[in-house]
Amino acid sequence: MKDVYSRGDQWRKDAGPVAAPTAANLFHSQRYTGGVLVLYALWTLVGDDTFRRIEHSFLHKYRNSSASTADYIAVASQVSGQDLSGFLNDWLYGTKTPRMPGHPDWTVTPPANSTAWKEEMHVPHDHASATL
Repeated sequence: MKDVYSRGDQWRKDAGPVAAPTAANLFHSQRYTGGVLVLYALWTLVGDDTFRRIEHSFLHKYRNSSASTADYIAVASQVSGQDLSGFLNDWLYGTKTPRMPGHPDWTVTPPANSTAWKEEMHVPHDHASATL
């Protein structure tokens, strides 16, 4: 997780925030691994028991139906007994990676002016756009 965390600002620059992708980068690691990092940050903040109750409550409440990110934030806040909207909105929609709870020694590498997502996806720089 520490390595993923260190890439956060670069991924946000290349592909947009976790829950607000840029159209060109819908399948970037930010969507998947970045999402896992958000859940890890929440788990670290609220602890194992509360996190488990959040997950179970959310799945139970929205079983066989649709739910939004706002619905998840509302359930997390209700179950934890604290307003988590600011914390989760920063992680999900922020352009900078927030501090990781419980890990003050973790650092985020400043983004480079590159197209790192192309390298990550093994796309040659001169063939980065395609018409489908």
